[in-house]
Amino acid sequence: MLTLFQNRPAWRLETSELRVTIMQCGAHVAETVLKRAGGINPLWIPDQPTIDSDQFDPGRDGGRYGDDAEARLISGLLGHNLCLPFWGPPSASEFAAGMTFHGETNIVRWQEVSHTPSSLTIEATLPNSGIRVERSIVCRGPVVFYETTAENLTSWDRPLAWCEHVTVGPPFLAARDTRFYASLLNGFRTGDSATQFLWPQGCSESPCDLSFFGSAHDSELVNSFTVNTNDKLGYFVACNARVGLLFGYAFASSEFPWLNIWESNNQKRRTRGMEFSNT
Repeated sequence: MLTLFQNRPAWRLETSELRVTIMQCGAHVAETVLKRAGGINPLWIPDQPTIDSDQFDPGRDGGRYGDDAEARLISGLLGHNLCLPFWGPPSASEFAAGMTFHGETNIVRWQEVSHTPSSLTIEATLPNSGIRVERSIVCRGPVVFYETTAENLTSWDRPLAWCEHVTVGPPFLAARDTRFYASLLNGFRTGDSATQFLWPQGCSESPCDLSFFGSAHDSELVNSFTVNTNDKLGYFVACNARVGLLFGYAFASSEFPWLNIWESNNQKRRTRGMEFSNT
């Protein structure tokens, strides 16, 4: 049964330890709340209201969300989103045909397959991408398990980009308070692979330490790192000792050998994206 989150249809999983909220449009994970940690949601919730992206109208909504290739995604984006079948911007012709940043998964309405108080299975067909996606989410103790499959509905064998785009935000994300740990190796500034560095070093306009959320305002960076594939599982962990919460993900390093970091600290938003990906 659907409930509402910020006046939008959503599913809610709730146990004695966890509360997890998943949006119907886009299947964004809006909340992952560990109840004994004061009810703090580490995932990013934008300051401005959001809408279901399948209802986005550039003429009506462009003033708030913009009119570029990112606008439809941003209109509904919350927390953790699945980017499929591509990560990053669409081409100019794809944008003209209605595509947005980070793939079609984010702008379609998902359907319920099964739902219990502690588990949910949902599915979506991506009409323009020719893909059917099924995603199962299960709460066990203080852990949330995700299992996702993608089925190619066409006769064409083709590569797909797949990124689990996890974005944390305030109040969990705070300068000097939030530290990051990850099984990462070499990195580079996305779009400029000539300059390389080792985790946790990063680079925006100048070198920076990505093991904590920076205090420099008006900063924006996207850095890409290789995951240590000598270990079966890759991971990232974010920790805020002030609020007493540790939050992270573990994933198969063979399936997601990259982790892309997006950090924004300006008047529009304060975010840190930890995006484990196959690209």
